[in-house]
Amino acid sequence: MPWLTALIIIPLFGALSMVIVPQGGLIQARIHAVVAAGLTLVLSAVMLGQFDRSSGAPQFVEHAGWATSVGLEWSVWADGISIWLIMMTTGLFALAVLYLCFKTPDRPRAFLALILFAEVGLLGLFCAGNLVLFYVFWEAMLLPFYFLIGMWGGQGRAFATMKFVIYTMVGSLFMLVSIVSTAVVAQETTGNFTFDILALRNVAYTRPESIWLLAGFLIAFVIKLPLWPFHGWLPDAYRSAPIVVVGLLAALVSKAGVYGLLRIGLPLFPRGMGFFQYPLIVLSLISIVYGSLVAWRQPTMRMLVGYSSLAHLGFIALGIAAIDPQAAQGAVLQMVNHGVVVVAAFAIVGIISARSGKEEIDEIGGLAVGAPWLAGTFLVVAMASLAIPGSNSFAGEFFILAGVFRHDWWAAAIAVIGVVYASVYMLRLYQSCMNGPGHGGDPHRVELRLRDVVVLVPLLAVMGFVALWPQALVGAISASVNTAVAPAQIVVGRPASEIHGIVLPNPLVPSPTTSSIEGSAQ
Repeated sequence: MPWLTALIIIPLFGALSMVIVPQGGLIQARIHAVVAAGLTLVLSAVMLGQFDRSSGAPQFVEHAGWATSVGLEWSVWADGISIWLIMMTTGLFALAVLYLCFKTPDRPRAFLALILFAEVGLLGLFCAGNLVLFYVFWEAMLLPFYFLIGMWGGQGRAFATMKFVIYTMVGSLFMLVSIVSTAVVAQETTGNFTFDILALRNVAYTRPESIWLLAGFLIAFVIKLPLWPFHGWLPDAYRSAPIVVVGLLAALVSKAGVYGLLRIGLPLFPRGMGFFQYPLIVLSLISIVYGSLVAWRQPTMRMLVGYSSLAHLGFIALGIAAIDPQAAQGAVLQMVNHGVVVVAAFAIVGIISARSGKEEIDEIGGLAVGAPWLAGTFLVVAMASLAIPGSNSFAGEFFILAGVFRHDWWAAAIAVIGVVYASVYMLRLYQSCMNGPGHGGDPHRVELRLRDVVVLVPLLAVMGFVALWPQALVGAISASVNTAVAPAQIVVGRPASEIHGIVLPNPLVPSPTTSSIEGSAQ
């Protein structure tokens, strides 16, 4: 069965089916969206059950030629890195659709259709085994969010949408140039013109080629993450977008950049990653410190959580830039953790702001008196954001810091500043809203209701599961991460004892031994 193709087609059909929903057919639109998102979630869960967690090789491989002479083909597969991102995507979109069924915005057919189109783009991106297909889904992912922000956003949505498009399109154009150039340079080396990611792993690009080809991809990836100073689109988009859209942007769209580093940067251009390693580490550290400091001083709940997300994404990028298997495993684990925690945080922000009519932190207080269940849930989410021991985020952050410390102790020491400041801004948010003198309206109005429980309980359940058994995720991640990181490890001169992945040499290299690979990489 073409599992991945079906996974992508189901939400696509769900989005297109909105055309036959009559004007004003709110119930029908909700049914179409719930069925499409629900089936996609069930299918991804079945795939996860069939996934071989001990293998780092691609699974559920589907390949169909289209215009093979120019490298265009349908090629999708999943490994230990993408399977969890697929699962997170289907789960969070299912929760988003379910929540929207309780509180559907104006023009529900269009809104729900765009949500499903966004799911198609993200799922296609995480499954793509071809660079052109990767680019197509990269662009397809952006269009729904453009309309969701521009049509349903709040004050300043026009400017926010313009900045979002300009930033992302600039990155996309650089990536497109690198994609075409990658295939052309590979053809000069191997004689084959292809965009297939697995085939391109075997191409031994020269150091200058690897650096310049990777540079185009990196621009797109760091904008999407985003890392400082490429985060200029984030404040306006997060401030203007509907809270559901903000949650999906922070939890999923940001992961596209990290995924690109793992899927394309490390295995295809290891010499380029060796060259850009320390610039990426520095940008990641600045993002951690800058995001933490700015979050501390934010006046609104929404922007505090938004800038805290910037800091957490800096941790994830640092785990990739360290070129260490343990740090990279922690980065993948933290991608899932961050996605779940940030959606829960934005959901709580949405509950408080919608029912109190305020988003300013200093204008809300004493809500715990009338909303104890909300206060308890908020405390759990806040502690997870702090990555305290016993929370789901602790293992991922520990893996990252341990892997970074092994090679660059100073980077780990600076990153710890972000851990300290996370306690400052998150405790400020919690104490200001939940404790202290009561103001900002009747606290009983913000207590959790059925639609809130439907969204928050599954998120809390996932957080609890990962906190108790992180190995369930790491066990499936490790083999694929080792394979992705190994080529770059050789380039930066890591000891053989730390290299656990299999490095496939270029077929044209005369002596494909480990020593010759190491020598040519240096």
